[in-house]
This record gives sequence, C-alpha cells and structure tokens, in this order.
Amino acid sequence: MITRDAWGIPHVTGGSVLEVAHEQGRATAQDRAWQLEVERRRSEGTCAEVFGATALEWDLLARRVQLVDLARRAYDALEPASRAFVDAYVDGANDVLDRPWRPWTPLGVFAVQHLLFSRFPSKLWQHHVASVLGDRAAEALELLRTEGLPGGSNAVAADGALTASGLPIVAGDPHRVIEAPGCYAQVRLTCTDPDDAFDVAGLTFVGVPGVQHFGHAGDVAWGVTNAVADDEDICAEELQRHRGAVVARGRGGWEPVVRRVELVRVRTGDDTWDAQPVEVLVTSRGPVVTGGPGQPDTFSLRTPAGVLDDLGFDALLPLLRSRSAADVTTAFDRWVSPVDNLLVADTSGHVEHRVVGRVPLRADGGWTGWVEDQPRRTGPLLVSANDRATAGFSRIGDDFAAPHRAHRLAEVVADLAASAPLTPEALGAALADDRQVAGEALLSLAARLADLSPAATALRDRLLAWDRRMATDSVEAALFASVRAGVVEAFATAPALAGVDSSPFGELYAPWFDLRGRLRIALPALLAAEKPFGVDPLQALAAALEEVAVQPDPAPWGDAHVVVPLTPEQQLGLPAPDGHAPPWPAVAGDDDCVLATRALGGTGACVHGPVARWVWDLAGDSRWVVPLGASGDPASPHHHDQQAAWAAGRTIPLEDR
Repeated sequence: MITRDAWGIPHVTGGSVLEVAHEQGRATAQDRAWQLEVERRRSEGTCAEVFGATALEWDLLARRVQLVDLARRAYDALEPASRAFVDAYVDGANDVLDRPWRPWTPLGVFAVQHLLFSRFPSKLWQHHVASVLGDRAAEALELLRTEGLPGGSNAVAADGALTASGLPIVAGDPHRVIEAPGCYAQVRLTCTDPDDAFDVAGLTFVGVPGVQHFGHAGDVAWGVTNAVADDEDICAEELQRHRGAVVARGRGGWEPVVRRVELVRVRTGDDTWDAQPVEVLVTSRGPVVTGGPGQPDTFSLRTPAGVLDDLGFDALLPLLRSRSAADVTTAFDRWVSPVDNLLVADTSGHVEHRVVGRVPLRADGGWTGWVEDQPRRTGPLLVSANDRATAGFSRIGDDFAAPHRAHRLAEVVADLAASAPLTPEALGAALADDRQVAGEALLSLAARLADLSPAATALRDRLLAWDRRMATDSVEAALFASVRAGVVEAFATAPALAGVDSSPFGELYAPWFDLRGRLRIALPALLAAEKPFGVDPLQALAAALEEVAVQPDPAPWGDAHVVVPLTPEQQLGLPAPDGHAPPWPAVAGDDDCVLATRALGGTGACVHGPVARWVWDLAGDSRWVVPLGASGDPASPHHHDQQAAWAAGRTIPLEDR
C-alpha cells in the first residue's frame, strides 16, 4: 500500500519485506518515471540515443568502464534474500514503466551515482599536472591539495546529554550537483510482518531499493559523509595491436587484453541516428577508461567493486532491520564503496563515528587485501565534513577536505548546546550556517597591506568590518567574492601554471580540471606560502582590492548566487524542456561555508550544494528537506514545494512515526 503525506512523500506499507520492496518500486516509478528512464540509460550508456552527441562522452565512459557488466556480476553474486529484494523492487517499478528494467538495473544506477563521485578523476588531474609541470609538479600538487572538488557534505551526531529530549540527534546534508529531479527521494518503509517488522524513514537514490546512506529506524539513526579515501587506482597502460588482438605491457611482458566493440546510437534528428563504435578493453588491472592502443594517457581503472564484483547491496536488508547502532555498523561491514564516514546513534545513548567500505592495501603495485583497522571514535559531539577527523585517517588516504567546515560546524553546535539543549530545528539550522570561514586567511592578509589607494583602503576596511556571512542580502559578501576572484586570477594566469587549466580527457572531466576552482579552495594555503607559482600574495591581493574598489558596488550576493537545479538535458549542455526548469531562488553560503553552495566561477550561480538536509531525532521529532520535492513531474504540486524551505536553510517535519 502507498499513502502520501502533505508533501507527496510516499509511505510504503507491506505485509512482507518483498511486498514493501515491490510497492517502493511502484511508488518510485509513479513519482519519477522519466528520471528512472534517464538513470537506466546512464547505466547502459544509451543516453546519446535520446539526447544526441552531447551525451556521447558519458555513453563512451559507461561502456568502457562496463557499468552493465559490473551490475550483472554484482547482482549474480548477491545473497538470495538480497536478490529477491531487488527483484521485487524492479517488478514494482515495471508495473508502471513503459520500458521495463532488467533485474540488475538498480545496481547499475547505484554505480552511476558513484562513478565520477570517486577519486579517479582527481587522479587523472594529478597526472595531468605532473605531465605539464614536470619537476615542479610535487610542489604544485601539495599547494593545491584538496578532496577533488570544492564543497562537501556535513554530518553531526549529538548524544542525549546535549539535547532537549535526552536522546541523541543525528543530522547532515550530502552535497552533490543539484539535479532536477533530485538524486535522492524521501521515503518511509513499513513492514507489518510480525516476524520481520520494521519502520524506516530515510533517503534513497532514485532507482535503488531500501534506504542506503541516511536512515531513521526508530531506535537507531544513521547518516554518512564521503570519507575521501584512496580506494581506487588509475594504472598507466601501454597497449598495442598485435595480429588482430590488443595486448598490454605487463611485468612479465606483453599480455592479452579482453576486447569487444560496441555500437552507441547517437541521435542526429527527429528520426535519424548514427552509430558510434566504442572499443571496450580490459587489462588484468581493470577496464581502460582513457586512451587506447598506441595512444598517450591510456589508463585503466581498478576499483574495489570491480575487484570484488560487489556493490554493497547485501547491506540493504540488514539496514532496514537494524534496531541498534551495533546492527547498523554490522550492516555496513558489507559496504564496499564509496568509502564513507558513518555517524550512528541509538536510544541506548551510543554515538559513534566510523569509516566503512573497502580501502585496498597496496604492495609492489598490486592490491594485497583491505584495511581492517579503519578509523572510529565515540564522544558526546561528533562532526564529519570530509576532513581528516583523526590521525588514524592516514590509514585510508592522504588527501582530505580542509578542516574549515568541520571546525565551524563543531563550533556552531557547541555554542548552541552551551546556550540551551539542542533541538532538531536548531541542529538543522546549524547545517545552513553561512559564515565564510576559509576567507579569514584573505582578510588577515588584507589587514597587513599598506600603501593602498584611499578607495582600496576603504574597501579593505569595509571587508574587515564585515560579519563574514555569505548571506543573500549581503553586498559585502559579493565584494569579498569579487576580491577573491581577482586573487585567484593572479595565480591562474601565472606563467608557472601555463597549460594546467585544461582537460586532455574531454569535457566530461572538465570540473576536475578547473584550475580556478582548485585555486579558490586552496587559497588559504597559497596566501600563507612564499610566492607560490611566482606570485606574491600581498601584491595579488592589493591589485584585486584596487580593481574592485573603483567599480560600483555589486548587487547583493543573492542576486547572482541563485540555485540552478540542472535537468538531465542541462547536464548534457542542452536547454531544459519547456516547463521543466524550476524557479531559481537565491541561496546563501559559498565554497568554504558549512552551507557549501558552490558558485560557478566563485561569484555566479550555484549548481552544487546540499541535495538533502536531514535531522533524525531519536525522540521522534525528525525533520528533512530536499532541494525540489517528491515528484519529478513539473505539473505536480509536489515538484518543487520544498524548494523555498530548502533555499532558506530550513527543514520540514517528518511525518509522525
């Protein structure tokens, strides 16, 4: 049975776990049929058949990385109960969909969501920097150290000693590209089987059964952030054609490469298509994702999921059946990737942060096993923001988010708790904190400047007096962003970085090769360095202040910093269909705020930010919100009825349990 609350969010009830899965699939297809069609095509590499040549790059990558093959192998390897659960979900979706899904399609959709969410695009960027800068690359990469892309997720867990109810609260907000419809769907799943009863509310990837990353199961609640672990490898390959086959140079000499040729249909008109061949190659190290025989920059990709033929779906049923923090952590023992920071709490008062997923142990260029002693900690207040939370994180990687967001979120929550017991609304509001924390480095440097013109001095003093909030009505926030952009431009145009600001691997990877974006997020380190890339930070900042000071005051930050949820067409460089683009509200925040709403170019529209905001109160007063709404149909009253609350940093109540 499917019922819906005032926001159109589905409440699925079934007499068995398989009935729940079936009805969840049916509800998802009712709400998001077109989105499910797009996600299926993304997993199969058939987007260009509908969207044309602009989708070809994605289709080629999906084919080369063999998303369907991985999904089928992982489906075949599922435990029988997990496979039946997925089958029931697909059957329910197929009751509604015009083009039926295959049994393994949910696994392919899940793989799509994490393919470019992983570390390998940044590793391609690091290789590019090394090839362009040569001996100077190590210094550059150290200065530009970052998790990959600006912005990131947050999560916080507070135990009952800090809350108004006396029970723990867990809250967070995953940050991704903001899509229309959104990648996450709100759902409540209730099984009335007395021998297998559960009642779980949470967020699920559209097209994936159960509740994965963020859930509230009554006595226990959990959520994740990306742990930014070093869990994948790109391997430089030398490939050659030999007697009609392809061979790769290995340690022992030339070795065979598994090869097949597939055809990708590319729409060229209303009723016309071309066929684009793609050579799919797999070496002993993994599928080849760039280059090819005789080509430079040829890399294969090795992932835990590919090595294990496992996408972690055997964790889904145990998560639904969890009653305690121990149950949740045991369920996540089956997690594979992405490697996540799991924050979990239960009504017994247990609050814990632990890293979950598979991180390889490496020796002699190969993988020899998995890191077993992954970081974990407990405490009354735990915060995770993609940062190096403890020294033990060195066991899982070496490149994490700067600590600014984590420190600011911990400070905000601690201040709230010191003034009054924490409530769900207060904790949700903390996730929308818009103070520009990393900008402290730029403003501190500005305070040291001398010999500025009167106009630049006045601008500098105005920024020093600013409350540092990237609020929508703040002119000073817009001025700060303009000055920062000028400093970034001084570094980006430095001769020492010539050739770095480009992607040799195509437009699909362009966001990871955006030099100005990387410079912006690394600015505190650059401003503290001694003439990085030959640029004097003081001179660069003085020049930026002088340039901005002679211009008229910009409009308030929110005039340009509007959220633009991207339809599938817009993500592929096409215009949104008529009536499909939701409104563009102003939104606070910035790259370096807890509310990490990334502005294009550092000063423009926002296309990357929190794709949900959730607050799980174990006393029962939980809240959540998504950027748009429950429905993917632009004509539905629930298409973007949550957008105003989300843009204002608020949440809506979760239906009483």
